[in-house]
Amino acid sequence: MSTETALKRNAQQRRARAVYRSLANDRPMVGILCAEMVALALFALAAAGLIGLRAWLALPN
Repeated sequence: MSTETALKRNAQQRRARAVYRSLANDRPMVGILCAEMVALALFALAAAGLIGLRAWLALPN
């Protein structure tokens, strides 16, 4: 049994590694995290606006 075959990567592994490296270089982790935080903040503001609007409309005239 040879140990050389266990260490070699097949074409699919090499392709996946190349794609992962290109994504890591093009989109740094900080940028992805900031984009997610902005999306979460916008969602929270929209939810707060809907809750506020419902409370305002429920007030008696």
